[in-house]
Amino acid sequence: MILFSERQSLLLELLSELDHVITGRELADLLGVSARTLRYDISRTNGMAKAEVIEATPKGYRLNRPVYYDLVARNSDLGTELGHQERILLYLFNAPVTDVYDIMRDCYLSESVTRAALQHLVPKAAEYGLSLTTSGARVELSGDELDLRRLLGELVHNAMDVAVGRTEKMKRYLPDVELSVVEAELRAAVEETRADINDIQLSNTVVSLAICLQRFDHPPAAPHVPRASGTGADELTGRLLARLGRAYPERTFAPSDREYVRALLGLALDHGVTSPGGRPDAEDSGAAEAIRACLDETIGHFNLEVDYGKLSRNICDHVLRLVARPRKLPYFRNNLQESLRARSPFLYDVAVYLADRLSKALTINFSDDEIGLLVIYLGLHTEQPPTDERAISAVVVCPRYHALQDWLLAELVERFPDRLRIVDIVASNREADAIECDLVITTTDEAPGVHPSVRISAVLSELDCTAVDAAILREFSAKMRTRMAAIMSKFLDPGLFFVGPSFPDATSTIHFLSGALRDKGYVPEEFEDSVLLRETYSPTAFARRFALPHSMDFMAHETKVAVLIPSSPIPWETADVSLVFMLAINGADYDEFIQFYQPLISLLYDPRLFSELKRVTDFEAFAQLLGSQLVAPNRDQLG
Repeated sequence: MILFSERQSLLLELLSELDHVITGRELADLLGVSARTLRYDISRTNGMAKAEVIEATPKGYRLNRPVYYDLVARNSDLGTELGHQERILLYLFNAPVTDVYDIMRDCYLSESVTRAALQHLVPKAAEYGLSLTTSGARVELSGDELDLRRLLGELVHNAMDVAVGRTEKMKRYLPDVELSVVEAELRAAVEETRADINDIQLSNTVVSLAICLQRFDHPPAAPHVPRASGTGADELTGRLLARLGRAYPERTFAPSDREYVRALLGLALDHGVTSPGGRPDAEDSGAAEAIRACLDETIGHFNLEVDYGKLSRNICDHVLRLVARPRKLPYFRNNLQESLRARSPFLYDVAVYLADRLSKALTINFSDDEIGLLVIYLGLHTEQPPTDERAISAVVVCPRYHALQDWLLAELVERFPDRLRIVDIVASNREADAIECDLVITTTDEAPGVHPSVRISAVLSELDCTAVDAAILREFSAKMRTRMAAIMSKFLDPGLFFVGPSFPDATSTIHFLSGALRDKGYVPEEFEDSVLLRETYSPTAFARRFALPHSMDFMAHETKVAVLIPSSPIPWETADVSLVFMLAINGADYDEFIQFYQPLISLLYDPRLFSELKRVTDFEAFAQLLGSQLVAPNRDQLG
């Protein structure tokens, strides 16, 4: 079994994201380590793999992909060592009443490490309604079985986000159950009963069932088990339990767990499920009206163009199901969530705002994964605001001769439907000079006029199309450079550019940057609290290396961006970030701001460009590098 450290796993993961060589300095910056430590980790990783999985070249380092893929294929146990707290939690799942010395012996930990880890686990257990107590040598983890399963579900959830070591961690958390076997049995039962379960629900149900199988000898108390209110899950439950009984004959479910499986399948089928002594019917309690009010407020706040009937119906149906859903589901994960955050940041902010309003109106909690589902509904029925005006305005110069002008115009419109907006077609460059446009496309040999121009044949060959394409890209880049320069001049402030200060966590970082913005009069006193509230819904760390904290509401007196390049990475939820942009947004600037915001996130996902930005030490160089990259050709064409 090959067990890499967390840093070595991150090293492999970063290299797997790159399609080019990266210098040692850039790689060390991304990992937040010295060049010497990086060389040690590379040597250690190659030594453990017994192959040169990380290659050194004259220009830097790269992943030897054939060796890497072969390594993964040959080592299903390829993974990372579990942390002290994880190892102790897994031990307590099976031995909830034990003593410190048994934990030390079986987890191979010293007494001081064991006691420190137990102390850190107390608040984690409390988050799930569990009690972890240590009295002398005696240790006890107590609470409802369904809460224990939720905690195990979180460990599984976190393991699913690991690129290297997922298989090994899953085997630690679910040692007696194979997810692939459970999935095969569920899919077969679904096919036999012709049930309709979407892919996200199916994958979540597989993990929830696996957790139940792993914990079969700890059945939940019957009064705590939710009940499926419809009959649609009965046949599916019977078929599935029979199949699981054959696949795992030694893991027979108790009656309460059989009812729990029925409830899980009822949820997957979108049937009604109620908790014992649960909440009143959501529709009767006026929840639907409250949901629509929250949606109306969100639409108005962001000035959205939506198909209101479809969006309102879908959001209401989804949230009503969430209101009625039992609070103690073992597992839920939206595997689209990270891509939605990265590629649709505007809609993600809309969804977070809506989740906040719904949470306050209905007293329900939204996880990051649930917010991702709101993004999907919003994306399906919302016309997203353009990040920029991509079409270049053009005047075509072509002499009038039979149907030549009409033919050429039709060809250009067909070839460049979204990138070219033809405002007129005239017979000479002199006529074109009098018309406002970005580009002149001319078929004549006249001297160029006042506007940028590109010369083509009147019968438009493939070579001409290539020339027009290049001209459009050139003029679009020029227009974007001008626009981005104005935006950056407006939003960036040299007095809000900090290099060196580092902080122990996200909260203290937010306090520092909020204070800097407040001292300059850009934000009100309540800005910091709003930023912290936004973090509680969905941490603003991206790609485990940068963060973009911002307030829930558009409350800035003036739109500004504060930048921090810390001397050492800052722990930010599950990430360690090396670059922080705090965004203070005035509502009047939002349409203009997202022209900066969305390309910025795309840029920071590029490890090489991120590393270059992180090494800059003065404001002018930072602004120049950022501005040039935000309008780089490979980013101009992003969808």
